Amino acid sequence: MDKAPPESTAPTQNKRQPSGAVVRVSRIASLSAQWRDERFLYVVINLAVNLLVLVRAYVSLLVLDYRDLGLITLLQSVVLLLGMLQFGVINGAYRLILSARDDEQQDLVNFVFSFIGVLCAVALIAAGFALVLTERHEDGLIGAIGVIGGAASLVRNWQSNLLIAEQRLAMLNTINLVSAIVALCFFAILPFSPLFACMAVIMAQPCLFVMLAAFVKEVRKPSRFVLDWQLARRIMAAGFIVFLSGMLLQLNVQIERWYVIAELSIEALGHLFIAIMVLTLLQLVPNALDAIMLPAAVQANEAQETARLAKTMRSYLWLLVGYALVVGLGIAFLAEPVLAILAPKYVDDLIYVYLIIPGALALTIASAFALAFSVLIRYRYLLIAYGGGSTLLGIILLGAALSGNKLSLESVMIVRGIGLVFTAILIVIGWWIVTRDKPGLRFRNSSPNAS
Repeated sequence: MDKAPPESTAPTQNKRQPSGAVVRVSRIASLSAQWRDERFLYVVINLAVNLLVLVRAYVSLLVLDYRDLGLITLLQSVVLLLGMLQFGVINGAYRLILSARDDEQQDLVNFVFSFIGVLCAVALIAAGFALVLTERHEDGLIGAIGVIGGAASLVRNWQSNLLIAEQRLAMLNTINLVSAIVALCFFAILPFSPLFACMAVIMAQPCLFVMLAAFVKEVRKPSRFVLDWQLARRIMAAGFIVFLSGMLLQLNVQIERWYVIAELSIEALGHLFIAIMVLTLLQLVPNALDAIMLPAAVQANEAQETARLAKTMRSYLWLLVGYALVVGLGIAFLAEPVLAILAPKYVDDLIYVYLIIPGALALTIASAFALAFSVLIRYRYLLIAYGGGSTLLGIILLGAALSGNKLSLESVMIVRGIGLVFTAILIVIGWWIVTRDKPGLRFRNSSPNAS
């Protein structure tokens, strides 16, 4: 017998906690012009951090060959893999903490930090064994470094969520910017080992964020070690499906990269460095917008303020459309002349950017529709969308591998782009299905039948 879908369990949780909505509504009243200014500054700071990431990538292009660029990409893949092992704990706890009573928030904080601690300890032990047992020392070292960076990234993500939930964006802005700037200092070891220096800069940013946040009193700290299984079930009910959908999206990335490594070479993966960099940078601004739009949309929906919900949804959509338009035009007209000046040897690799960017922009705009799934806790449709895209990519690449027809890098990027467009279409279809009785989530102030 099939289990009840996650969306059917969420209302039960809310009924058991009737005061959660009251707390949430009270928070609405506390929002001020300062908070709105902080949200704007949060996006601006994320843009600034993106520029620093771009500087980091540019330095890597200047000092590394294609094989080393491939190793850098492999390192980032290990970081992503560790993030796939949190099983939705961070996602679910963040969703619950937005509506939790004050006395419940610390319980959530304690549980998440405890869970991350156990996960990281196990991962570090596994990395240690891998380092000793791996014949190729270089691969083992990359795995160990990747685990450390992945562990720090998990803690950073949770700390960021806590600051956003507490509406402390100014503090988050400061920590983000300082950690990104200080991380660049590790380029000082470039003369000794360019590859290690580039790896150190990548890994240093999340590590510095965690250390800085640990000394800031505004950041919630764990008060005790606890693994409460009842709380775990609530967290998983709220976050596992969205985590699974995100994992399927990341699986899309992993399938592409491991296919290139297995069927082509690590050097071939290096040729995708610019395309991967563009895709990474492209998602940072939408992720920042999502982080500040979700609490506002959740609060408006629970307060049954249709007009405010519709305004939030429209704002999010137009921001993403404008962002996608600017990015698309910038890549079309500026990418080649700028790269010809800054890193002319990589101009030919722009073909992979051009092939993937239409699908990436389509998925970016679809994020505005996907917000409805988080508001309603109806993640099943997001799971279908991301799973559909990853399945399509996997079938094509696996079919090519089994048939002996080795795909070129151009073909891989075309297939990946088709998968992204397919995912975006499925998101919009799912949004249309789940918002039939929610005019605010359809960007309308009221239902057609309203007087």
